[in-house]
Amino acid sequence: MASTEQQLHIGDRVRVLEQNPAGNPRTPPYIHGQQGVVTALHGEIDNPIDHRGQYPPLCTVEFEVGAVFGGSCTDALMVDLHEDWLERA
Repeated sequence: MASTEQQLHIGDRVRVLEQNPAGNPRTPPYIHGQQGVVTALHGEIDNPIDHRGQYPPLCTVEFEVGAVFGGSCTDALMVDLHEDWLERA
């Protein structure tokens, strides 16, 4: 698999896709459809045990707990997600 250039940047507002045909167990169902902000970029991660080639670039996305689970909590939830699960919001 060819190298994939990071498309997102720190500070980008993103939405997690509802479903991804490629699938990835790293993306928890409770975060599908939620909006957050990219707070860190980790680039591509090689995983020769499970896959050939590399995963798409990985980002840390920050979500507001209250927005994800309901309620008034303003704490942050950080989730590492591959770019192919994200779209700009």
